[in-house]
Amino acid sequence: MLYYKKAAACLAITGILFTYATSQNAINSVISPDVVFQTLALNRDLATAAKPKYLSPTDIIPSFDKTKLFVVEQTAKQIAVVDIAGKTVLQTIKLPNEVTGVAVANDDQKLYATCSSELWAEGYVYEISIASGKVTRTVKTGHSTRAPVLSHDGETLFACNQFNDNISVIDVASFRVTRTIDVIREPYVAKLTPDDGLLIVANSLPRGKSTDTSRITCEISIVDLHDDSKSVHLPLPLGSHSALGMTLSPDGKYAFITHLIGKFNASATQIIQGWIHTNNLAIIDIDKRSIMNDVCLDASGDDGCANPWGVECTDDGKFICVTHAGSNQLSVIDLPKLIERANTPTFTIETSLANKFGGLKSDIRNLISFNGKNPRALAVIGSKIYAAGYFSDNIEIYDAGLSNKAITGSITLGPEQVLTDERAGELHFYNGENCQGKWQSCHSCHPFTRPDALNWILAAGGNFQKNAKSMLYSWWTPPMNWAQSRETAALSIYWGIRNEQGLVNKDTEVRQIGEFFKRLKPMASPSLVKGRLSEAAKKGREIYYGDKADCKRCHPAPLFTNQKLESAIVNDLDKSSQFDTPTIIESWRTGPWDHIGSTDKYMDLMTNPRHTKTHERITTEELENLAEYSKSL
Repeated sequence: MLYYKKAAACLAITGILFTYATSQNAINSVISPDVVFQTLALNRDLATAAKPKYLSPTDIIPSFDKTKLFVVEQTAKQIAVVDIAGKTVLQTIKLPNEVTGVAVANDDQKLYATCSSELWAEGYVYEISIASGKVTRTVKTGHSTRAPVLSHDGETLFACNQFNDNISVIDVASFRVTRTIDVIREPYVAKLTPDDGLLIVANSLPRGKSTDTSRITCEISIVDLHDDSKSVHLPLPLGSHSALGMTLSPDGKYAFITHLIGKFNASATQIIQGWIHTNNLAIIDIDKRSIMNDVCLDASGDDGCANPWGVECTDDGKFICVTHAGSNQLSVIDLPKLIERANTPTFTIETSLANKFGGLKSDIRNLISFNGKNPRALAVIGSKIYAAGYFSDNIEIYDAGLSNKAITGSITLGPEQVLTDERAGELHFYNGENCQGKWQSCHSCHPFTRPDALNWILAAGGNFQKNAKSMLYSWWTPPMNWAQSRETAALSIYWGIRNEQGLVNKDTEVRQIGEFFKRLKPMASPSLVKGRLSEAAKKGREIYYGDKADCKRCHPAPLFTNQKLESAIVNDLDKSSQFDTPTIIESWRTGPWDHIGSTDKYMDLMTNPRHTKTHERITTEELENLAEYSKSL
């Protein structure tokens, strides 16, 4: 327990430092234990002993002539061009920011890369000459732009603006954004039908109230590019979230989406049998614009397949392949048999395969262990499957089939790097092998360290539903959870792994996850204008710190929380009258709000009389300005 005592002592010292911190920059300086090395690293562009250059492959696209792979190496801010025959990296193309996706022109002459990061969230699309490796044209898009999709005729480019909740449509000839298409929430990946008529978009998180326990789910948008009135939004099964991967069948009839289903209506008293999460694949009949079925990918009632991510079909339509980033596995599934079993007249709870554990027997699915770490990216050429490990910086090669159990080759993308404690902690966070039966990882309930928009019934929450919390600044704002029942983040990590993952963890893992949490930084809000407060937000800042508002009593700078228990602002089955005061930093992305997620409109939060009386003392315009400021943090 020495580590936990040291953590508490560190927080006590930090509390003194925070007394003198008066700005967001002050927060960043205090919570960066290696600030000198971060400065030397020059925005992560210069590798140092404290900040090695990790590649973090997140996307793979084959060239049209099938001789090369274009590998997105996100944190290295580059694209690797890999020769398939020689299994070597031919060149690396440097870009100004983290790369979040790539598309290739059908003549193999140009790439289109999206770039954005948590440090620099403003999104851009870059046109790149493959021959020279140079950027030829640039267009500004939206916030956290990712996953570019090029039309089959090469004339139009689509890009997901994750935190603008929309899609940029770019005319390739002029390289200008011609319009944006609104979708639901946090579009993460998109695909075009072969005729370029429909854009299928996976909205990664649910939109709505967490307390709406009969309807909370993420949705798949089918955007009709010729007639907006024919566009539809299809809800996945109840509790679905983290829709992170998508592909279409070669004939364009079906869309397949990887996602999780959270069993938020059940108390998290066990992990096996999909009690907390199942790991699933949704199948959409594109012509009917409806869900055909939803398939549980978990191996059995005892063994899960955590965090399905990348998904692709073989060109001949014989197999569909899925990476399981959390459990470090690869599923190779007989596609015709899958469609046969999933095809039902109507999709209902009775016909759904979403909870049929072990439904994918060996006659239909080959489950292969991945030797690297955290396979997310996936590409298929012929019968060859190429899967890249986010934390191992390598590509493993498999032959598609139901009997091949081992890799047939591998490609090293760069020199092996020593894992810092921060990087090792990040790996543990995404690693489902730390969970009993490999059912879930920390990422399952806290996607990318932020909330999943669901309520959960945990012992630490008094066995009542409580909204998932962000990990941002969790290390610096103890006590932990809504009831403040855990003294420090270190203890919360320890008991989280013990209770929600079912394993007795090691102090090393707890410490390393803590190092990862310490260095989490807030993303710039979409409300900012060129990185600065808008005029409305500036006016709102004056109100926030003025005499009319009572915001600063509970949400004082620099952490924007007093770290105290305050009276509940909404009614709850839990008879407790007080709950933890959350930080409002990044509140623009952490809805729905309050301790049970029953508020899904920001202005409803601002005008709740049990939350604040400020709105009674200021004008409507002043209230809107105040909201703009708080959403800018």
